[in-house]
Amino acid sequence: MATNGANYIPDRTINFNVTADEGNIFLGVGTVDLPEIQKMTDTLSGSGIAGEVETPIPGHFQSMETTINWNAITTEALNLLRDGPVSLTFRIAQNEINASANDNKVKAIRIHLRGLVKSSALGSAEVNAKSEQTTVVETTYLRVFVDDEEQVEIDKLNMIFKVQGNDQLGDVRKALGLG
Repeated sequence: MATNGANYIPDRTINFNVTADEGNIFLGVGTVDLPEIQKMTDTLSGSGIAGEVETPIPGHFQSMETTINWNAITTEALNLLRDGPVSLTFRIAQNEINASANDNKVKAIRIHLRGLVKSSALGSAEVNAKSEQTTVVETTYLRVFVDDEEQVEIDKLNMIFKVQGNDQLGDVRKALGLG
């Protein structure tokens, strides 16, 4: 996106942090594999179609997994194993290079997600090495902000899908009598 005539090119993550419970508990994390947003599809074929076409089902998504890779075994990671949903916030400082000038810009990325912990691997024990414990969260709610502007909201359990504030499932909910 251009800002004041500048051509900013996304470069890399400068740093990030992860908090649980809406930002109140800081989690010491090594890396995070954020969820893949993959639409559910079905095969369309029949009269007048020369073959098959995989068509996306509006507002429906395949399983979305978030994997948290911890540096060490932590009580915070083990606490996520409790029954019920977990709520996590990822804040990313992303570097962008100005191709038209000699400066950089920091873009703020904020990702909120909720879900259910599917697994937790304690990792390994090795002298002078990270344990590499992992936690996998089945992500049922995802909301992405770029510089405090909402870009995407997916709430599978409440049938909500928005892109830049545009409700993609409003007509579907209305047809189903859901408001």
